[in-house]
Amino acid sequence: MNDYGIPGTFGDEARLRRQILFSSLGAFALIFLLWQIAPHNQTVSSLLYPFRLIVTFVHEAGHGLTALLTGGRFLEFRVFANGAGLATTAGGNRFLITQMGYLGAALFGAVLLYAANRVRSVRLVAVLAGLFFIGCALLFTGSEGALLIGGIGLTIALWSAGATLHESQNQLQIILRIAAIGALALTFVMVRDNVALLTGVISGTALFALAVLASRPLILFLLNALALIVGFNALNDILSLWNNQSAVLGNVPNDALALAKLTNLPVNFWLIVWIAIAFSMMGAAVWLGIIRPTRRIR
Repeated sequence: MNDYGIPGTFGDEARLRRQILFSSLGAFALIFLLWQIAPHNQTVSSLLYPFRLIVTFVHEAGHGLTALLTGGRFLEFRVFANGAGLATTAGGNRFLITQMGYLGAALFGAVLLYAANRVRSVRLVAVLAGLFFIGCALLFTGSEGALLIGGIGLTIALWSAGATLHESQNQLQIILRIAAIGALALTFVMVRDNVALLTGVISGTALFALAVLASRPLILFLLNALALIVGFNALNDILSLWNNQSAVLGNVPNDALALAKLTNLPVNFWLIVWIAIAFSMMGAAVWLGIIRPTRRIR
């Protein structure tokens, strides 16, 4: 029996892994194609909107976590409704922090792709990815994170209280359940404008549900697709800066322009460096995580 709970030989497992990889690449290719159409088609743009938010979430989290790892502080980050984002940090290594938005997204994709295909428990990988999204959302998206935790806690408490009542107290039980639903709805209304928080919590919850409810092949397919979408879209975003090097968010310059000012090197230099690094990370993940192992066990 192979890692997916399906009877078969190592050769069968290799073929299954390749089939799942090709399916994931197909899903990524379709989404990438749609991404090019999206600016000119509102329906397609709406369909891809959740992926845009996820990519921006990972990008901004990359800036902030790098600040922490280099001795600084990660104050908060925001994801805006239009798909843009902004991370606020203090201290740390500005040279590395500035680069780890796009490169952080590519690194996330590469690590997820490698882990999904090399860690024996793919369910554990899904859970850890879910913890990443929920942890970043609750810790670094502002005070609404605590509000959401409190609201969900109150909801669980009210629902649990209703569940412990005797059948003779049916009316009170109904009231408590209605109150629980109302508390949850009110909580989400109060945090509805915090796109980063909602993106992280919803994405993380979906990954938890995937780990618990889905089959192993489906989990691997979706994790591969997510890794490829986030990782290679980082490349797409870098390329988009090539013709829009002066893009700003308010008075905040884009990452490449900020790094060019910091180092006195041309924007194009850093774009080429980022493209090379991002492509190398994703290529290494595909080779080490999937192609090389399947070649060994054919």
